[in-house]
Amino acid sequence: MTPANLSARVASRIPVRTNTDDRYFTDTYQFMPSEGFTKMFQRMLDHPNIRVELGVDYLKQRDRFKADHIIFTGPIDAYFGYCFGKLPYRSLAFDHEHLPGITQYQPVGVVNYPNDHDFTRITEFKHITGQVHPGTSIVREYPSAEGDPYYPVPCPENEALYQRYQALAQKDKTVTFVGRLAEYQYYNMDQVTARALSVADRIIRQIRS
Repeated sequence: MTPANLSARVASRIPVRTNTDDRYFTDTYQFMPSEGFTKMFQRMLDHPNIRVELGVDYLKQRDRFKADHIIFTGPIDAYFGYCFGKLPYRSLAFDHEHLPGITQYQPVGVVNYPNDHDFTRITEFKHITGQVHPGTSIVREYPSAEGDPYYPVPCPENEALYQRYQALAQKDKTVTFVGRLAEYQYYNMDQVTARALSVADRIIRQIRS
């Protein structure tokens, strides 16, 4: 499947805008964490019962981890050794560029280019962070069929493949699969946060019951 076909399939689920609202999302309230996502996660992980290990492939070292219950947020097909085949994803390639002496490259944080360019959008971070600097930095995003798995590709055959893995997951009561990769579902940041809180609440209730 080519990057163009992947983009078309993902774009097909996006409704056509029929009003003059030019925001990226249509939610009533739209905010970023006041000190950024890095600070938010640092505070979430700053607990004596939490140990962070980086550079560890859980699927290669799963015998090391003994727990009554596992929360798995990686690819569900990888967890089961791709026994039914790989779930396809759309990925992205990023081209970062710093522009010294240019205080503002574009009028807003994100400008989409759906038709006439190889890249799909340009993000200029100063609009998002409020940073004041004589130069600016931008990134162009290119759709790709290779690379890190970012976006599930919604279509009937992929959903059917995911359901086969989901059936295996439901048989294992010691693991909870949650997140974009584990549920093969697109989540925005607010949605995945709400999903995580909901799943955590359910597991805590089960433990206490």
